[in-house]
Amino acid sequence: MFDLTTDGRVARLTLNRPAARNAIPQAGWAALTARLGEIGAARVLILDAAGSAFCAGADLTDLARLAGDAGAAGRFRATMGAATAAIRALPIPVIAAIDGGCFGAGVALAMACDIRIAGRGAGFAIPPARLGITYPFGDVARLVALVGPGQAARLLHGGGTIDADEAARIGLVEQAVEHAGEAAAALAQAIAANAPASVAALKGMIARAGEAGDAVTDALFDDSFAGPAFAEGIAAMQGRRRPDFA
Repeated sequence: MFDLTTDGRVARLTLNRPAARNAIPQAGWAALTARLGEIGAARVLILDAAGSAFCAGADLTDLARLAGDAGAAGRFRATMGAATAAIRALPIPVIAAIDGGCFGAGVALAMACDIRIAGRGAGFAIPPARLGITYPFGDVARLVALVGPGQAARLLHGGGTIDADEAARIGLVEQAVEHAGEAAAALAQAIAANAPASVAALKGMIARAGEAGDAVTDALFDDSFAGPAFAEGIAAMQGRRRPDFA
């Protein structure tokens, strides 16, 4: 259910199970992890979906089979966690283009990305309390990091749906636009045109922003001035032309 295509420097991973509103079956999480290993030399990845929904979450039929089996639930949690960890571990930025509904595990999938862009028709809900279960702790931690503890409590305890504008207001997404796909494609092209080593280093620094700086991150800054990318970037800026970081 995951279609991977590449157009130049931009890869696109599309959830393609529209008849089920792109709900992800239990076996789908391992398939997603495998697909992420096939991205190759792309400089940015767009995660989007076919049909009218982004992702309805985990497949409810599979969830129902976990009743009374804590071991199976743990394996499901680990497989899902491995997929979201694989997204976060990619050395390139990942943009979630969210048009339509994004619920439960779909929100976890979006939160694993670096940037989230929501179309006007997007809606978000995290309803585990309505099912009598909880949410994986790593996903709760990412939610709190994005929206703060109070908004996280509102979303998790109430389980209600918010629209794209509200999601942007509280920080669950970075942009609310008319069409997420168009905005994501434009941003992806801008990222792909920049120096890939710089983007990768900056992604790592953002991930560690809550930590104190160290000799490694300081060296990344210092050494970047000695590289060919800086020479090209400064020459392009002085010459008022686009840089070529090929």
